[in-house]
Amino acid sequence: MSQLLTLSRAARLAGVSRGELQKQIRKLALETFEGQIAVEDLLRAYPDVDIDYDPVLERVARIKANTRPKSRYTDHWMPEADVLMARLHDFQHVLTRTKSTLNGMEELLAEVTEQLQSMADADDQELRAGVARLGERLQHSLEKARTTTDRKAELFAKDAMLRFIAVSARLVPSGHEFFVEGKDSLLEAALRAGLHLDYGCSSGNCGSCKVRVLQGRVSKIREHDYVLSAREREEGYCLACSNTAISDVLLEATEAMTAADLPHQEIRCLMHKTETVTEGLSLLHVQTPRTKTLRFMAGQRVNMTSEDGQHRELAVASCPCDGRNLQFLVRKRPGDGFVDGLLARGKGQTLLIEGPKGDFLLEEEAPEPAIFVAVGDGFAPIKSLIEHAIAIDNAIGMHLFRVDTVPHGSLLGNLCRAWDDALDNFVYRRLEPDASPVDVLKAVAESCGDLAKSRLYVAAPAGWIDAFVAAALEQGALEEYIRVNPVTSH
Repeated sequence: MSQLLTLSRAARLAGVSRGELQKQIRKLALETFEGQIAVEDLLRAYPDVDIDYDPVLERVARIKANTRPKSRYTDHWMPEADVLMARLHDFQHVLTRTKSTLNGMEELLAEVTEQLQSMADADDQELRAGVARLGERLQHSLEKARTTTDRKAELFAKDAMLRFIAVSARLVPSGHEFFVEGKDSLLEAALRAGLHLDYGCSSGNCGSCKVRVLQGRVSKIREHDYVLSAREREEGYCLACSNTAISDVLLEATEAMTAADLPHQEIRCLMHKTETVTEGLSLLHVQTPRTKTLRFMAGQRVNMTSEDGQHRELAVASCPCDGRNLQFLVRKRPGDGFVDGLLARGKGQTLLIEGPKGDFLLEEEAPEPAIFVAVGDGFAPIKSLIEHAIAIDNAIGMHLFRVDTVPHGSLLGNLCRAWDDALDNFVYRRLEPDASPVDVLKAVAESCGDLAKSRLYVAAPAGWIDAFVAAALEQGALEEYIRVNPVTSH
């Protein structure tokens, strides 16, 4: 019987994105079974897979290093000792079953060989000849098994070793799958994977992140004040923020599937730091309290109010996978007291953010490649969309076209090049600030081909968007595949 792997796990073993694996499955017309693929078909799709090298883990590590606060990930790559021991115990059972099966097959082969030998002594010459041929075939098969590398066995071994570091969690009813790595809780791992589980405080006080464990085992990694009832415990409920997975798990959980599913939130935050991108353009790092993170979807906006009462609607420029550490791009303009005040007060000031709002969202399950066009300050929501696309690892291909005055060697320019270097399915191109909508569309068509087969995400000034979309529709782009976000500056 063929061993089946979920698409997420199969993609990790093959060292490709989930989107790239799905593209290969369609290309080769391979069969899948309820979101799973047979090991034989995975090896057929990727016959040259390197069993000893895991580029996915290395690539994800590089992306995390570039896009996430390093202080939170210095010692979290390995699970807690008790979790690791539990996984080793499970692995022992797997090895025991495998060895038991192997021993049984060897005993059976020995018995069959002995019987064949006795039959070879029979008087019937034709029977003796047939038995001799069968014996030679068995002997040849045994010798081949001892000397030939079994690719399926190698893949099994690699998968078993990866389970020490990361086990998978699948959600019902959505069917979404994510990996629980290192010391992450179920909630942290789900958010890092770009999923939108229900939660409130994320510190074990409110109980909003309750999930039901239908299969597999979990372990509490931190205490919590919220008390589960005896019936909830009997039915397998736990708090996602305070438990991690020991083995692969199946969880019943509530997710926000649309922007309307997210609650309106008001959170008092602290300015953590500011970074200068270019003269007049700064990247703000804002941190929420540990007990209250912002739930939002990539591409959305919030209203930010400063200590002096001035406010501004800003696009969140970071990934929803880290709702506590938020980023915003702000540009200084003559007479703009809001930005001047923010930069003057600097680190440690209190800010009120309200939201989220907006429907400039990523089509997460779309099979088409994604084309991102960012003009000027439109890079903020585009950055959020790209980081979310990286987190969910489901895109077949991503192309970024950036039009602004920010030079190559700037903070943002280096980030774009890091994406291009780290991701096999990512292409980045910077265009001059005076590039017209027609110029940009020409560059997009040259790089991406048929626009009708791609999703377009455009964040730019309103007039620029109108001209670009009109030209794109004339070139064959589908209106239902275009998402736009008007911004106030170029």
